Amino acid sequence: MGTDDGGPALNRQVETPTDDNETQQENPDSVSDGEYGDETAAWLARTMGGRLENSSIALSNEQYEQAQSVLGDDYDKRLEQYVDVAGDTSSDTDDTAAREFEAARENQRNLTNEVQRYRQQYTAYQAARERGNERKARITARAMERTASNISDRSQELNRNFERIENTTSVDLSSGQTEINETTENVTATQAAIREETLVGTTLTVQARDSTASFSDPGTVSGQIRTENGSVIADEAVELRIGNQTQTVRTDSSGVFETQYRPRSARLGSQSVPVEYVPDADSVYLSDDTTFTIDVKQVTPNATSEIAPGTVGYGDRLNATASVTVESRGVDGVPVEFTVGDTVVARTTTGANGTATASTRAPASVNDGERVVVARVPYENRAIVGVQSETPVVVVETQTTLSVSASRTDDGTLARGQLQTVAGDPVAGRPVRLQVGAGGTQLVETNRNGSFQTVLEYPQNNETVTVTATYDEPSSNLGNATATTTLAAGAGGGNPPVGSDSDSDLLIDTLVAILFGSDENPEVAFGNGIIGYSWLPVLGGGVALAVVVGAWFIVSRRRQSQVNTTSSVEATEVSMSGSDQATTPSNATSPTFADRVDTSLDSGDYDAAAMAAYTAVHDELAVKNGIDEGATHWELLQQSQEHGVPEERMADIETVVEAFETAAFAPTSVDPSRAEAAVERARKIKSNGDQ
Repeated sequence: MGTDDGGPALNRQVETPTDDNETQQENPDSVSDGEYGDETAAWLARTMGGRLENSSIALSNEQYEQAQSVLGDDYDKRLEQYVDVAGDTSSDTDDTAAREFEAARENQRNLTNEVQRYRQQYTAYQAARERGNERKARITARAMERTASNISDRSQELNRNFERIENTTSVDLSSGQTEINETTENVTATQAAIREETLVGTTLTVQARDSTASFSDPGTVSGQIRTENGSVIADEAVELRIGNQTQTVRTDSSGVFETQYRPRSARLGSQSVPVEYVPDADSVYLSDDTTFTIDVKQVTPNATSEIAPGTVGYGDRLNATASVTVESRGVDGVPVEFTVGDTVVARTTTGANGTATASTRAPASVNDGERVVVARVPYENRAIVGVQSETPVVVVETQTTLSVSASRTDDGTLARGQLQTVAGDPVAGRPVRLQVGAGGTQLVETNRNGSFQTVLEYPQNNETVTVTATYDEPSSNLGNATATTTLAAGAGGGNPPVGSDSDSDLLIDTLVAILFGSDENPEVAFGNGIIGYSWLPVLGGGVALAVVVGAWFIVSRRRQSQVNTTSSVEATEVSMSGSDQATTPSNATSPTFADRVDTSLDSGDYDAAAMAAYTAVHDELAVKNGIDEGATHWELLQQSQEHGVPEERMADIETVVEAFETAAFAPTSVDPSRAEAAVERARKIKSNGDQ
């Protein structure tokens, strides 16, 4: 155990190894052609191993900031060097170790966050008990149950990381493992005591009374909820999560309930269906889950659709409605995609009456002419057959205008311009082809304001050259456009001032594009709101406002500086990708997933909890399964299935996606039980981390 003041245990130094010639290799950056590669890899491994152990010691001493800081920038630098060196060493195990060092860092950071959260929750729990606020104590104790479970899961994963590192390197991490296990055991023991004094465990038993189930002929399911002392939860309305649907059932005097299982997204054949008892947030009872087995049969629904208006051009509003029914009964809770050609223009979910509505704008990627809008249920081998309905629509061509300007820089030719419709509306996310003189061409994509900027390589000389910008996308409803500008001989040499108005506007454009995403995907409206396929609903307007205000401040300072200086700055190519990327220091303190959801659930902000759950799952799947970071919520679900995610995990993802869609798009808030279920499944997905 280390000392609280960061004594010798926390400041332990890892010695640099020496080779046979006593030549120390302390700077991995200087290694070339594999020279001293194995020795350097060993030194880096011991350095990172020492930091992992120091972090574990600091965590055990409740020095959370220290536990995080030792795994900050320096660890990241050593890990990057280790990856580089591992590629040149004689051992393939170094590559495996590199992955484990990276995973261990993330698991250690997350474990630290969870343990710190647990200690904060424990303090809040004790305060609630002292004030006699039993309801608050129960709510907090239930949150601590989730946190303690996360700690246990993360600790197990971290121990596995340590074992794999020890098996592939010469690093001994036994001290770190001891500290981690002691910390986890302490939390487990504390939570057991809290559970004993505040909460009551339950046991859920469920069995299918019918052998088969379909949407048109649901199967009957019965069960019972008993407490840990053997009594029953009698004559109460309780919530059950069956598959990905939440139902409220009532127990009788014996604690027995009966309900129906009406499958929608379940796969065909014999299925093990998960069932979970979901107590209220302030309930004294703990949740429990089990499964029942039933044979799922398939039903073919009827699908109809309507589109208005019948003729649209680029950017015009297109309102779509679809209805999915089985024997006049609406099929609720199934996804519906609206497509034109190969382009998905909107995704939504059917409501209680089986109806799905979406409002979108006609994208540029759809060819003009007579087209068909397809409303489809994207299911295969599910309880509900994947059906579709087609509605004709006419897409008209929209003429465009293109502008371009150019100047010479030390690196080549700086070209900038804008693509607009003839009505003056910016055209975002489209490719513009640029060419200087008779040189080669280069593609650049317009940002959300239709603007573009890039540096074109071209020999520096005094010749007069023409810079040509062309938009002629073959598959689009936008008309072609061309613009040229002439660079006179010897004109425009040197670097343009970055602080000019046009550069300042471009900076704002870039930041706004980062915040709101590229308009390559059309904005989509569900319910009464309009929202793009971006992270704005998750980030919140406050973050967006803060960044834009910051951008304004930077721009205003730049413009002011132009009055006082004439010095030029090297021109930089600006990439307008529209992706939501932000650079955050690795050791920055910010609310974690558990912080956000716990705060949201405790305050009754169930929409925020559902959104936080979705963000966490999206990020986890994007990393683990290689799913596109810009995937929409239903694309996330579809790509997860295509990736081969197991059925039980797919049910968890569906739960999170459905809650998020309600929170982000529906006119009403997420039901508390659905938000709780989404959070629980997000925790499960994050803690497993392998699906």
